[in-house]
Amino acid sequence: MNRRRLLVCLPAMLGLVAARAASREGVLVVHPFDTPTRIFTRFRPLTLYLSGVLGRPLRLVIASTYDEQIAMITDGRAQIAYMGPTPYVRARERGRVEMLAGEAEGGQAFYQSAIVVRVDSPLQRVSDLKGRRMAFGAEISMSSSVAPKLMLAQAGVKLASLAGYSHLDRHERVALAVLHGDFDAGGLRLDIARAYLDRGLRILAISPPLPPHGIVAGPDLPAPARQQVRLALLHPDETGIAAMRALGEGISFAPVEDSHYDAVRRMLKRLEAAGG
Repeated sequence: MNRRRLLVCLPAMLGLVAARAASREGVLVVHPFDTPTRIFTRFRPLTLYLSGVLGRPLRLVIASTYDEQIAMITDGRAQIAYMGPTPYVRARERGRVEMLAGEAEGGQAFYQSAIVVRVDSPLQRVSDLKGRRMAFGAEISMSSSVAPKLMLAQAGVKLASLAGYSHLDRHERVALAVLHGDFDAGGLRLDIARAYLDRGLRILAISPPLPPHGIVAGPDLPAPARQQVRLALLHPDETGIAAMRALGEGISFAPVEDSHYDAVRRMLKRLEAAGG
């Protein structure tokens, strides 16, 4: 191809490349906090909604571990992620990720953690957990591991003073392990703990408000696309409202800044200092 013909064809070639790039399938990755079936049911509508907003197909992927989700959003295998506060902070340390919007429930952009026991347990205070067995979720999970460990530390209960503890990954496994008597207590997200109250759990303690889960953009999601997603989450149309309803009754998204997660960074430092 001579120079003149190349100059004539170049705009069309560049347009084709741009069109192919825009139509490439993207990925929205979610951490494995619940069963795959329930996660897919809850997040599939949101994935389709954001796919329409971006004008490109998005595929919903459930990471096998929290660490895999962090790796996917920081190394470009995923463009968007639904992340908890601790994974977000860890991802932020490793790459140019951005929190686009925080999950809100009933208009409140925060959530809480709980320590649960069986309804017939004699335990009445967190300090009673000395010498008992404790179940946590994934080690990096704020609501089922980090916050419950801090609640223990603040009550004077060190991990070394427990009879034993394990990280069981999913919240459901923690709840069932406590119900079945495998552990004396467990750490759960408060809304999940409440879902198990009629099955035989009792809430022993509740954490202070925690920074929310949210939608995070990876480093290769362009700035215009980030703004599109942010606006679509904060000002959803009817399809977006329906997608958020699938996430849970009363769920919406609210503006949130990285500075909101400084509290998480402080909590992680306190936990490290307490030997957790």
